[in-house]
Amino acid sequence: MDNITLDRFRHALTKHRDTLLEWINTDSPHKDVHLGSANLKDVFQVISELKDALERIDSGHFGQCTECNGKVEAERLALDFTTCVCLDHYSKDQIHALENDLELAAKVQRQLLPGYIPSLPGIQIAVHAEPARIVGGDYYDFFQYNSGSAQGIALADVMGKGLPASILMSNLQASLRILGPEHDELHALAARLNELFRYNLTLIRFIAIFLVKIDIDSRILHYCNAGHNPPLWWHAASRSIRWLQPTGPAIGLTHDPEYTSKTIRLASGDLILLYTDGLTEAQNPNGEEFGEQRLASYIKDHVGEYSDDLLKGVFAKQQQALLVGSRMM
Repeated sequence: MDNITLDRFRHALTKHRDTLLEWINTDSPHKDVHLGSANLKDVFQVISELKDALERIDSGHFGQCTECNGKVEAERLALDFTTCVCLDHYSKDQIHALENDLELAAKVQRQLLPGYIPSLPGIQIAVHAEPARIVGGDYYDFFQYNSGSAQGIALADVMGKGLPASILMSNLQASLRILGPEHDELHALAARLNELFRYNLTLIRFIAIFLVKIDIDSRILHYCNAGHNPPLWWHAASRSIRWLQPTGPAIGLTHDPEYTSKTIRLASGDLILLYTDGLTEAQNPNGEEFGEQRLASYIKDHVGEYSDDLLKGVFAKQQQALLVGSRMM
């Protein structure tokens, strides 16, 4: 495990320990309420485990498998810092239980994604999702503004993969469902999300998110790009492609970031393509990425197709590029 990852674990565990110690030493009449069915003995047990984990970091034994002295997977340590056996030494029953948990987590995550696509006059919207793992951190959602005159869209990518990223993604979804309709200004929404998540991103470093607000009557698209891959804008009038570059840092990178919103007046034939890095950074066996250039070239040649067909074609083109790359070896 590299020193940067160890430092993140040390910081997170130290903060957790100090928070519990401060709470214990505070004379609060509400402790019994906060404890619920637990008791102080349980809290002291957690503090003891946190201290043991910090000692293992200092001694160089944190994340070391007790069976083979190899390294326990960092993503599993992020979920349970007491984990001391790598996956290679799980029993068959433990592996089976883990597979069942992952399958259940995947079902829950799929149900968190929207089950509908908004119908807007004069605008086609289509979605295509291909998860890289059983669970992951890619996320998209739609939300309606309280006025009813605007449609919100979000596309996000939590840095990291697997369960830690998927758990954070579910938290993001819940937050955005509440905060999105309440913030007419997208840069204010991004700033609010940063306030909420900057303290929860000690192990997974940041969230890249692209926020959209479409004024239905005027067809003006407002956007705030918080460190996300620049979406592609096909400008029909000039028959050219433009890229919607970041207007602020990813969520969780800094304590007091500056976000700005920008606007586009959509015209007949215009197209906006939002995507995560799983599309452009997919590699063939030669290490060659699909890339923005191939994406732009395909859009130019097929921009007149229906949105659903266009997205399916983009994905097929990506897979074809990977297949051709493998044949070239």
